[in-house]
This record gives sequence, C-alpha cells and structure tokens, in this order.
Amino acid sequence: MRFLIIISFIGVTFFGNSQQIAQYSQWSFNQFAINPALAGVKRCLDVRTAYRMQWAGFEGAPQSGLFTINAPISKKRKSLSSPFHGIGGKIERDVFGNFNNFAISIAYALHFPLGREKMLSFGLSGGIQQFGFDQTQATTIDPDPAVAQSASNFLFPLVGFGSWYSSENFYAGLSVDQIAKNKWDDIGLASRFRLHTKFQLGTKFTFDNKNTLLPGLLIRIPPAGPISFDINAMLDFQNNFMVGIGYRNVDAFIGFMRVRIQQITIGYSFDFITSDIRGGNFHTHELSIHYNTCQYGKKSTKACPLFE
Repeated sequence: MRFLIIISFIGVTFFGNSQQIAQYSQWSFNQFAINPALAGVKRCLDVRTAYRMQWAGFEGAPQSGLFTINAPISKKRKSLSSPFHGIGGKIERDVFGNFNNFAISIAYALHFPLGREKMLSFGLSGGIQQFGFDQTQATTIDPDPAVAQSASNFLFPLVGFGSWYSSENFYAGLSVDQIAKNKWDDIGLASRFRLHTKFQLGTKFTFDNKNTLLPGLLIRIPPAGPISFDINAMLDFQNNFMVGIGYRNVDAFIGFMRVRIQQITIGYSFDFITSDIRGGNFHTHELSIHYNTCQYGKKSTKACPLFE
C-alpha cells in the first residue's frame, strides 16, 4: 500500500500537464529517459517523473511531462560477473505551439559486468508515438483555403538505441532516437522526424568528508540547427542534498537543487535564458520526483552506479 501511494503521488506531477524531441535540463537526474541501455542498470526498481515549463509566459512555448520506470529482470545469476537483463517503460507528453506529441515506449537492456564496478550495456526501445497538429490554430497573412480547418493526428512507430559504459568514477553513453524517421505526410512533403543523437559523459570526485563533485556533459546533435551541449557541475552532500550549476551553449545558465528524503528525491532547476527570448523575461522551470528501492549506504555506489 505504501508503494502504491508513492506511485500515485509521482504520477500526479506527470499527468497534471504536459520541439521535435523534448529537452530537459535535469537530464543527469534521469539518464534512462534519454538512453534505453540504462534499463535495470541500478539493480533496483526506479521510478521517476518530471515536468518542464519552458519559457514560462511565452505563448505557445513547450511544456513537457515525463514518467519512467525501470528495473532489472529477476533471475538467479551464476556469479557477479554474469550478464543480466533490464526492462523499463517511458510515457512522455510534449506540447509546443500547434503541435502535440504523446509517446509510450518500452525498453530492454543487456548488461555485462566487466570487473569491479565496471559495466558495459546495450539497449533498445520501441513503442508508439501519436503526433498531432492543430491546423485550426494556424493563421496566414491572407485567407488561404489550403489551410485545413481540422486537427491532424498521426500514429508512428517509435524506435531507439543506446549504449553505456560506467566505472567507479566515470560514465559514457550514446543514444539515438527516431530511428524510424517517420514522415508527416499531411503536414508537408519534406516534413518528418529525423535522427537525434546524444552523448553523455560524467565523472565523480570524492572528498575526505564523503561529499562529491559531479561534473557532467550532454551533447545533443539535432538533424538541423546547431549542436547543443549542457555542462553541469553538482556538489552532492553525502547523497542527501545537492546543488549545482549548468550552462547550455544555445540559450541558458541553469541552477539546480535536489533533496533526498529516505527513498524519495525531489529536484528543481531554473533556466536563466540568454537567447533573444529572454527579452520578455521568459525563463524556464523544471520539477522532478524520483523513487527507488536502492539501499543507500556504504555499498550504494555498487547498487546505484549513476553517482546517486
């Protein structure tokens, strides 16, 4: 019953509200959301949700909601070095201007322990994506009968791939989204989803007082437009409280805060926008909630290899 109450509480933040691919500042708080190779890597049940209100106050600005769950597949292993499996699921809703996107996917990962606290993982994800465009909200300078007076919705297959390597003080990941490259036939002849590639890098420095410094880097390679990267630096106070700063080269300085209360973690981030949109003081807020069954303590780095 206690677990069901927690899951219900987490779900409220996702379903309260909900760009070609949604962007989250707190990517390092939910690495599985961007890389299916992390399904079950923590060897415990892991449930997370996030809500992002981008450019608050800007008409038609993106609003994104995310819910993920993943866990290892329970099976007796011959030894600690034996491969193991993980599964997971993701629900995401993203609304921006006249467009809306709703997706459900499942993920499978295979993990290969390579020695003391080292891991190599590969994952696949697949699902269904409903992509919509409300043409009734589209306007033209002059009346144009070619603009349809109805909303269009399309169902597409959703396919992704990821790989991951981690050690005691380092991780690196690669993921590719929208492998199916679905076409938007009713919107435009050249309109379609295209491949989106992401690279994750991170390391950990532990001080004598057991506090840790966690630098991280996420590189996004879109099909068009500039390559963007997020650089973060988090100071974690014995896995109970975290503060940090970040920078996104295309548009923002970011402030982070996260607090853990037993097995529940709450995170908040604020994006101070540096692009031209900032002229209207349209900044960004993001809230996340996380629950898992990992046992924190002396062996927590082995149970949770994401520096959490």
